[in-house]
Amino acid sequence: MSYIGQITKIEAQKNNQGRCSIFLDGQFLVGVDAEIVYKFNLEKGHKLTEDILEHILDQEDFIQAKKAAFNLLSYRQRSYKEMKDRLAKKGFDEFIIEQVIRILERLDYIDDREFANAWIKDRITRRYGPWVIKMQLKEKGVKQRIIEEELDREYNSDLQYKIAQKLAAKKVKRYRKLDDWKKRGKLSKFLQRKGFSFDIINLVLKDLINN
Repeated sequence: MSYIGQITKIEAQKNNQGRCSIFLDGQFLVGVDAEIVYKFNLEKGHKLTEDILEHILDQEDFIQAKKAAFNLLSYRQRSYKEMKDRLAKKGFDEFIIEQVIRILERLDYIDDREFANAWIKDRITRRYGPWVIKMQLKEKGVKQRIIEEELDREYNSDLQYKIAQKLAAKKVKRYRKLDDWKKRGKLSKFLQRKGFSFDIINLVLKDLINN
């Protein structure tokens, strides 16, 4: 273990009382979370080695990654892949990210099934069809099996028809001057973009145009 110096001062940072500045041999060395100081029992006079400093910096990264993860979760739930990608984008090491995610999973803060279920319910209120929802969840890294099971649970064909019918009924007013063929074509494309299947679209248009 290579000796690198002696701690000559530890002080709280003026702009952030939750962080401390560590000085080694009279020179600023590093800023760390206050938790690190207590965890490693750091104080003036302690001698630091390269190994100890490496452990301190690893723990600092872990704490900051954990805080970043909780901050992301404060806005909404995240899938496993989404959390991993976001933390990686912030520059955290893969090993640190995996440590944080394991903790989040143990605390039930990350669960792809719960995430998928919440996402589906939210998108239903926004009147998206199942195909769009499925594509969105795939992009979030949720497994196909989970997506299919949660869609079957929350979004049956009756609900799909009801939502698609409301969307089409509102949209059809714009096309009242068009003949039925053109009207049907425009409404069909609109409902496809919203993520509804051809079966649902045909049922909706059949009832809407005939009426």
